[in-house]
Amino acid sequence: MGPLNSSQLFKVGGLIYLASALGFFAQLFGEITGYYLLSGSWLVHELVSLATLLGFTTGALLIWQSHRQLRRRNQEIERLLRSAQGEFFAMLCTQFERWGLSTAEKDIAMLTIKGLSVAEIAEMRSTTQGTVKSQNSSIYRKAAVKTRTQLLGVLIEELLPEN
Repeated sequence: MGPLNSSQLFKVGGLIYLASALGFFAQLFGEITGYYLLSGSWLVHELVSLATLLGFTTGALLIWQSHRQLRRRNQEIERLLRSAQGEFFAMLCTQFERWGLSTAEKDIAMLTIKGLSVAEIAEMRSTTQGTVKSQNSSIYRKAAVKTRTQLLGVLIEELLPEN
């Protein structure tokens, strides 16, 4: 059996921690009421206290290790996502160049791909909606599509592996 993954570490740590908490409360209940679940000499009492302490410590360490593994995994996923975003942006720029888009059309295309409406793009670029519609028409013509959905479809198709 290999090393435990973060989910398994968390579960085992949590169970050990829970068992320790139950042991602690059983001891506390005995101290308060005089009714001990494990009656015996002071040695039994001390051994239960030590086991509880060991359980709390072990459980906490396993949970901490689980957290460290998750944090490392999240950092790797974020690194891969940034890399993928960079590759996607490079692919978009290459495709825009192939289509022969002007600088303004590239900006409009990027905002269109991001899902902004014509009104939002016009406001953002301090221009009229008519200008944005005209530039979108030019983009669609150069990309050989008729709609925003088709434009997105062409770009997504570039990302898919060829069979």
